Amino acid sequence: MSDQLIYIQMNKIQAQADGLAKEQLNKQQGFKFRGVDDAYNYLHDIFKKHEVFSVPRVTKMTREERLSKNGGVLLYTILDVEYDFFAMDGSKITACAIGEAMDSGDKSCSKALSVAHRNVLFQITMLPTTLSTDPDNETHEPMPKPPEAKPEAEVPIAIRDQIAELSDFRAMGHTTKEMNDYMDKRGMNLTYKQADQLIARIKELRDEPPVEDK
Repeated sequence: MSDQLIYIQMNKIQAQADGLAKEQLNKQQGFKFRGVDDAYNYLHDIFKKHEVFSVPRVTKMTREERLSKNGGVLLYTILDVEYDFFAMDGSKITACAIGEAMDSGDKSCSKALSVAHRNVLFQITMLPTTLSTDPDNETHEPMPKPPEAKPEAEVPIAIRDQIAELSDFRAMGHTTKEMNDYMDKRGMNLTYKQADQLIARIKELRDEPPVEDK
């Protein structure tokens, strides 16, 4: 592998690509960046000098429509692209990048390809800039998550056998008017414990010896 020319040439390219400042300004969001043209203008002659070229290959495309703040339609495109970088002996290395772009016409795919190519060129050459911010220089303080609401304890509902037994007692006239009104009021919300107590009370009344007339 060490005799493949692409590894030698890429090291030479990295050595010569010693820095590109962020000169472009995003007027809407107020940050500086290095654009696609900046990358091409700076790196083209370096790659040409060391006889390395790249060939793109789109491996995945996602597209969807989004509304702009003015109510128009924007086409949003995300491309996964692999790039083969070839040296003159046919040896190559492959790098991948993602490009995202929006456009109100038919340019979102072209823009996404350009962004992906810029990104992979910056990644593969590790092109430095004195204006970039290292991720470790930023500390984000997200708001704490709100406490999760504890689910209320479930109250066991009366089982089908209890409901059937109560219905039988009621049909046979073993329940009082107060018991009937209570069951009608509770309906399907009658709990297991309430049904159990009610059944026990009905059985007590049923099994009580009749009062003898004197």
